[in-house]
Amino acid sequence: MKLYLLLFFFLLLLSVWLLGHHCILTSGCFEIEREALLTFKAGIIDTGGRLSSWAGRDCCSTWKGVVCDNNTGHIVKLNLQNNYNCDANSSDCALRGEINPSLLVLSHLSRLDLSRNDFGGISIPKFIGSLKSLMHLDLSISNFSGKIPEQLGNLSNLRYLDLSKSDFLCTTPAQLNNLSRLHTLNLSDAFASYKPCVDNLSWLSRLSSMRVLDLSFQNLSDATDWLEVVNTLHFLTELFLSGSRLTNIPTSLSHVNFTSLKFLDISDNGPFNTTLPTWLWNLTKLSYLDLRYSGLHGKIPDSLGNLTSLNMLLLGSNDFDGSIPRSIQNMCNLVSIDFSSIGIGGDIAELVGPLHCSWKNMEELALENNKLHGSLFGWLEEMKNLSVLDLSNNSLAGPIPSGIGRLSNLLWLDLSYNSLQGVISEAHFANLSNLKILFLKSNSLIIDVDNKWIPPFQLQNLALDSCQFSHPQFPAWLRWQMQIYDLTLSNTGIRDTVPEWFWNLPYEYLDLSHNQIRGKLPLSLQLTILEWLILRSNKLEGPIPSLPNSLQVLDLSENSISGPFLSPISNMSQLSYLLLSSNQINGSIPSYICKQNFLEVLDLSNNSLSGELPQCWKNSSFLILDLSNNNLVGEIPSSIDSLCSLTSLHLNNNNFYGELPLELQHCNSLVLLDLSSNKFTGEIPTWIGENLEYLAILQLRSNMFVGEIPSELAQLTYLQFLDLSHNNLTGSIPRSFGNFRAMIYNTTQHDGNIYTVDETLFTAIDYSNNLLVVIKGEEYQYSTTIYLLKVMDLSNNNLSGQIPEEIVALGLLQSLNLSGNHLTGMIPERLGDMRSLESLDLSLNELQGAIPQSLSALTFLSLLNLSYNNLSGRIPTGNQLSTLDNSSIYIGNAYLCGPPTEKNCSENETMPNVVGDDYNGSESTWPYLSMGLGFVAGFWAVCGILIFKESWSSTYFQMIDRLYDKIYVIIAISMRRLNRNMQG
Repeated sequence: MKLYLLLFFFLLLLSVWLLGHHCILTSGCFEIEREALLTFKAGIIDTGGRLSSWAGRDCCSTWKGVVCDNNTGHIVKLNLQNNYNCDANSSDCALRGEINPSLLVLSHLSRLDLSRNDFGGISIPKFIGSLKSLMHLDLSISNFSGKIPEQLGNLSNLRYLDLSKSDFLCTTPAQLNNLSRLHTLNLSDAFASYKPCVDNLSWLSRLSSMRVLDLSFQNLSDATDWLEVVNTLHFLTELFLSGSRLTNIPTSLSHVNFTSLKFLDISDNGPFNTTLPTWLWNLTKLSYLDLRYSGLHGKIPDSLGNLTSLNMLLLGSNDFDGSIPRSIQNMCNLVSIDFSSIGIGGDIAELVGPLHCSWKNMEELALENNKLHGSLFGWLEEMKNLSVLDLSNNSLAGPIPSGIGRLSNLLWLDLSYNSLQGVISEAHFANLSNLKILFLKSNSLIIDVDNKWIPPFQLQNLALDSCQFSHPQFPAWLRWQMQIYDLTLSNTGIRDTVPEWFWNLPYEYLDLSHNQIRGKLPLSLQLTILEWLILRSNKLEGPIPSLPNSLQVLDLSENSISGPFLSPISNMSQLSYLLLSSNQINGSIPSYICKQNFLEVLDLSNNSLSGELPQCWKNSSFLILDLSNNNLVGEIPSSIDSLCSLTSLHLNNNNFYGELPLELQHCNSLVLLDLSSNKFTGEIPTWIGENLEYLAILQLRSNMFVGEIPSELAQLTYLQFLDLSHNNLTGSIPRSFGNFRAMIYNTTQHDGNIYTVDETLFTAIDYSNNLLVVIKGEEYQYSTTIYLLKVMDLSNNNLSGQIPEEIVALGLLQSLNLSGNHLTGMIPERLGDMRSLESLDLSLNELQGAIPQSLSALTFLSLLNLSYNNLSGRIPTGNQLSTLDNSSIYIGNAYLCGPPTEKNCSENETMPNVVGDDYNGSESTWPYLSMGLGFVAGFWAVCGILIFKESWSSTYFQMIDRLYDKIYVIIAISMRRLNRNMQG
């Protein structure tokens, strides 16, 4: 009886409970929860059909991603992570749309995973903070934006929280919404408008059960309390804050509470500009520590050895001093180390040997981009477990030990950019059957293997640049590398034709440049996935072959490719870089080149192209256009203004004519403009200085420009190279030319503005902007170092007037050439303030007066030419001028004296008797004129005596000769001044 009563009461209580929850359990699923899921589904856009199973009554058994409790039947887990299994296309798989609050019905939900979907930038729903049973919440990489709701702090049972993103953008600036080519934009200003994802993290301190917290790539720049909050989470074992824009990292804590931590990643933050925080050494349970890219500096302390549980230690890309402390030998559990780019030096053998426990078990060792020296012998062969070894860009020397061939686990080997030498034989690869990546480039190694050798490995990536094959033939062993997709054999001494089998390998990237490969390319390259093909500087001949549509970069420069510019190029719709310079390509430039929507760099220089430029430049994406050194003619087409992204334009050494089109001013991204050695006419437009605000290099030499130099050019803040020589320019040098900021300030002015240009603006992949520069009377071809040039050349024009005093402010100018003009007046006395001058040419002008003594302060001056002027007085001496002892420097100046000329100065001839254009002449002209009149009046009185007295005759006529020269100079100055007054 009692048993029946107990059963009755149990059923009664169960009925009351079910009625109280308004739930009906049907077919293993509560109706109210099933309806809630269907309402949620109605708000979701499911193009991949991932929720197609959500039909029928039993949501617990057949609905994908839904998990119910076996005992209660309530839904406890909702796993809707996008696993990229939908038609192999993650974008088709992603759930989109809105998250309906109907999920609040799932009051027993303990796990909610919506990660790796795409919710279109909506905010994280605040109602999620009311799902009190949640223990696991994952909303990572699902395109949520806005601030993290503080309501999540109500989830007191939460143990796992992942809100990480694929980037740190909380709100996207409007100026980025429609940009298709971000690589051309300076993003620093745009990033400033990204809003922080939280004001503070105080709400996290209420999540006392938290074990795993991941806020990577959330903008936590305002969360200065992050460490204080984290320190309250006693049970926290994993913390990931990578790329979260943390601005501070306290170096100490009064008490460290989160000592349960095993994984800590705060990489890609700061830069903190501080030393390693001392609280780290209390986290003795850490097995994973990542502090890379955080702007840390100072010495790595011995306390590092306290972290004996560490398996992975990642400190790369910081700025530490000195060496790694010896206490690292205590860390016997280490299997992965990243000390790359941290500035450590010393002998590598002292760092890794004698081998102690922490190195013998090493699986991954990254020490690249440091200052390590020494050899690989005595330690490398003993690291039996190595799978990844990167020692690139150090100063290691000597041979590679053959014992490396015993490291059978090796997957990745990078020894490039060192000073290694010696022979690499088959023994070096004997047991490397797992090797996939092999980089040995930029060493002095000789690869000597038998032509019949079959390697034990299947490489995916091989780079042997600047190593030398012992035989000039194509390496036959490459035939067996059926998985290789990235191959670089640049400058390896190959002198052979390309075998047919070579073109059957699955390349994505292929570089055979700077060899002596001869013969013709196949008429058609059937490399369907090839993206980069670089064959620069070989001996290839014949026409351009038919190439795959996948190609993005084609470089056939410096070969003997011939024929017209044919249609194979028109089929390559993905092409970004087309480099065909220094070949024998002829014919005209076809109009289809304008239809290459992705083409950014086009280099057809040094060929035999003829005809006019096509008129079709519309919607083009060009950054660099180099058509120099051809036989092109005509005017620059007005459609040039469509190249609004153009940074470099080279049209030099052709036969272009006419005035510069007004439309060119719309190319306001130009950094380099070279139109030299053509037949352009008209005046230099003022809009160059007004609109081309980023222009750093302006080369207009050897044309037919007329008129005055526009003073507006001085508005070009970044201009550091100006060559207007060999034209028909008139007028004076603008006084505003003393205002070129890039020729005055080295880095930043007091206002914080940067006036120098970065070298990356002048280089692109294997293309470098070329510039023919005349310095020190010689022609030089500059390419990769263009950004270092500071030059002004106004020579061989018809300029007049004085050299403006303001020009001495150009303290960074390296070369100044004003020769071959009609400049008058004196050399500016403070010219010696231009301390960077290496070349100064003022020859073939009408300059007068003394040479300033300040020129002796020009310690870098190696070329000086003051010849053929009207300079006078003693030549200055001392310092650098003493090394310039060639008398030709001063030839054509009759009244200069002193070394290195042969004319001696009298003791009182220290100052010249002739001055500049403002010379009055009233005080000293009349005595000389009266002497001249006296000479005329008394000529006949003394003529007879001079005829008969030979010694008197010689002395007298020498005096008259000197007097004549002085009077001639004075009259010439007076006449020039009179002419100017009349013209004015």
